[in-house]
Amino acid sequence: MTLPAWARIALGMFAVCYGANLFAPLLPVMRETHGLGQAPVNFILAVYVLGLIPALMVGGPLSDRRGRRSVVRPALLFSAVGTVVTLAAHLGVDAAWGPVLLCIGRMLTGIAVGLVLAAGASWLKEVTAVTEGSDGSGGAAARRATAATSAGFGVGPLVSGPVAEWLPGPDTTPLIIHLVMILLLTPLVWGTPEAGRRTASRLQFPPSARTPRFLFTVALWAPWAFGLATTSFAVLPPLVASGVSAPVAYTGLIAGVAMLTGTFVQPWAGRLPMGARITPPLYALATAVIGMGAAIIVVATHAVWFLVPTAMILGTAYGIMMVSGLREVQRIAAPGELGSLTAVFYALTYLGFFMPFVIALVAPLIGYVTVFIVGAAVCVVSILSVAVASRHSQPF
Repeated sequence: MTLPAWARIALGMFAVCYGANLFAPLLPVMRETHGLGQAPVNFILAVYVLGLIPALMVGGPLSDRRGRRSVVRPALLFSAVGTVVTLAAHLGVDAAWGPVLLCIGRMLTGIAVGLVLAAGASWLKEVTAVTEGSDGSGGAAARRATAATSAGFGVGPLVSGPVAEWLPGPDTTPLIIHLVMILLLTPLVWGTPEAGRRTASRLQFPPSARTPRFLFTVALWAPWAFGLATTSFAVLPPLVASGVSAPVAYTGLIAGVAMLTGTFVQPWAGRLPMGARITPPLYALATAVIGMGAAIIVVATHAVWFLVPTAMILGTAYGIMMVSGLREVQRIAAPGELGSLTAVFYALTYLGFFMPFVIALVAPLIGYVTVFIVGAAVCVVSILSVAVASRHSQPF
């Protein structure tokens, strides 16, 4: 049985994103093996955004000009090389070079994720339009693209956590598994055909990204997407670690719960009415406020079990934001700039990866409860801003 083209693209997106987030449960391992504090560990988690955002900004418009496949192919190679470099950081190198190689490996992985997100979602959308006779602007293509990435982000830590906790080589075995996956799936994705038209547009910032509709109904809340998800597994688990006997597997569980919950809510989020008075981002931001409240309970009680529903709430907000943003991007992108506008959206969402790092710096000064109270307040302000902006723009 031959896999449809969209499924092959989705598998490639899944594999790259799996490699990006298998890192999450290894945070306790890094703290122990490299003697790093919480802030440096969270920085290494987030540093791949420094590779991801430039790759997004270049890869999106480049895919409009050169084709989606020409951008996704190198993404698979960067993912493999990033994993190899990260492996090298754990294989007997000088102690001073370990964190440096970890940062380099994460940045290479970020480049891979940036390229595959910039071109993969657009490629999948165009293939869906050709094979299923739609214009691709509805929820199906957006749900498939976001489900592939979110499943990769979710399954990665869900697998690597138990592997690192109970199998030999906790800092290498999860990486070897990903390397084998990439090597097996790359030939499958490599020959998938193009489906869209190439454009002669220059590599430039898409004009649609400067419109009030994009700025106030998408850009305003986009960083919250991954900010909420990463907070659930990078900030909260260490706060309850004293009550956990298997912290690596537990961190993987929390990361998997958050990301997979985001995946599972996307079919529902993709069917939310676009012309309703309450737009999809308002649902997401309201859920984020509830998630902040749940995080405060975790901080105050150190209840290990309560972190699971908290991660589900934060993951729900993340999932709604991702699919809602992609749907809106596909609707407002001008001809020839779908890839570049998708890149801008993803770049904004990934800024949220620095939220755990910022929290690690600020929380010792003002306390975690205050941090989450401020976060909830910012979400409330965002709700009001998006609600007002939505009334003065085209229906979401």
